[in-house]
Amino acid sequence: MEAFLTSLDPWILYLVVGALTFGESAAFLGLVLPGEVTLVGAAAVASVIGVDPVVLAFVAAASASAGGLVGYEVGRRYGRRLAAWNPIATRLGDHMTRLAERIGLARTAVPLVIAGRFNQVTRAVVPALAGMAPMPLRRFAAANVIGAVLWSAAFTTVGFLSAEWWRDSSGAFQAVLAASLAAVVGGWVALSRLPRAGQPT
Repeated sequence: MEAFLTSLDPWILYLVVGALTFGESAAFLGLVLPGEVTLVGAAAVASVIGVDPVVLAFVAAASASAGGLVGYEVGRRYGRRLAAWNPIATRLGDHMTRLAERIGLARTAVPLVIAGRFNQVTRAVVPALAGMAPMPLRRFAAANVIGAVLWSAAFTTVGFLSAEWWRDSSGAFQAVLAASLAAVVGGWVALSRLPRAGQPT
């Protein structure tokens, strides 16, 4: 496996990470494909093939930021119409519209956008909701970039360091590390899917 990974062109890794992190917010892929899993896995591969994790984190942050801006524009232009037929919006009823209005009016809108980057569901829908609000583009863009940078740095670091520790550890420690990493990432994704207080189930 390691021989196969080392034969990969780093640009393939960049393209895959860029496409998936972009699509999470631009095309709502985050609702079905957790970005944390993608980024942690890509960072682990980067450690094996000698890719600079800083470059990988930059690619992820730039792509995620761009995806957020596209999601914002989609929400601004088509949000109300999407809320009428999108399966997620239909399931939540007019809750999405009310949430969009809260994002646009709340003084805490910027922190909400930043924190939303660390939740699988909100990462996918908050950009569109901010556009529906409408939240001022300049405020959204700043919060979007900050959230993307913090998110990509955090999970790239987790994946890269985990791979480094894996290679330097014994077999028993590798098993513990693999189980711990799976539990952390799996738990994070599961918590991201839980409904928040006041949200319909």
